Order: sequence, then structure tokens, then C-alpha cells
Amino acid sequence: SIEGRIVAIAEVFDALTSKRPYKKAWSVDEALSHMREQAGKHFDPQLIDLFEGQLDEIMKVYSTYQD
Repeated sequence: SIEGRIVAIAEVFDALTSKRPYKKAWSVDEALSHMREQAGKHFDPQLIDLFEGQLDEIMKVYSTYQD
């Protein structure tokens, strides 16, 4: 479903860019690069394009709720 594909992108972005006990946080550029590489494999390519097009707004939300 479209909702599942959207959540997959948001969840992976959050997981990659967040520090975890077992890994350091990736930079936004590193995460986006990885997600672009996975477009058409793990992620819907059109949704990756839309995600990147809204990155400024996404980063505002991300920084507000980072903890």
C-alpha cells in the first residue's frame, strides 16, 4: 500500500540518521545516498523523489522531535 511505502521511507531515514546503542548516526547526506541507491529495490523511486523534494520541511519536523 502507499501508506506502507511512505512509512518505510520515513522509518529508515529516522533509523539511519539517529544514534543507536549499536551504531552512530549517519549524516543526512549519507542516509539519502543510501536511500537513492535502494530506490526501485527497497523503496518506491517516485516516493524517494518526493521525499527529497520536501526535505527542508522534513528536517524542520525531524529537528523538532529529534529526541
